[in-house]
Amino acid sequence: MAAFTLIPNRGQLTRRLSSQRLRYLKLVRVNPPEAAFKATYNASYPVFRKYQVEVHHDSESECDKMSFQGFLVDGPLLPWQPGSGPEQGYGSFHHQYWLDDRLIAVGVLDILPHCVSSVYLYYDPEYSFLSLGTYASLR
Repeated sequence: MAAFTLIPNRGQLTRRLSSQRLRYLKLVRVNPPEAAFKATYNASYPVFRKYQVEVHHDSESECDKMSFQGFLVDGPLLPWQPGSGPEQGYGSFHHQYWLDDRLIAVGVLDILPHCVSSVYLYYDPEYSFLSLGTYASLR
């Protein structure tokens, strides 16, 4: 018998995440790093490393802190806070997904005046059953 994966629809996914107590989302500026990013760095980097090793089969040396910094933290965008526009301004951000006080996923976003670019998403593979990439895309 062949194995298959059933992809949940948006309603099923939302109910599943609600039942799993997705507690809060946090948007933190990464460049220059704001206090909230610095405070969560030690939670974010291990999730990235675990994701890279288990999902993409990178070696441990390929996903060290310098690689993380260069790939997902030190970006070319300068922060900009115009008189009008979104409250957080424009620039590079990490959109953090927390469940029961545990960081389970991070969406790396560039928020620009005319678009939002999803640069990358990494998650704790223990929560892959939640289809967090799909959930983040639908948000």
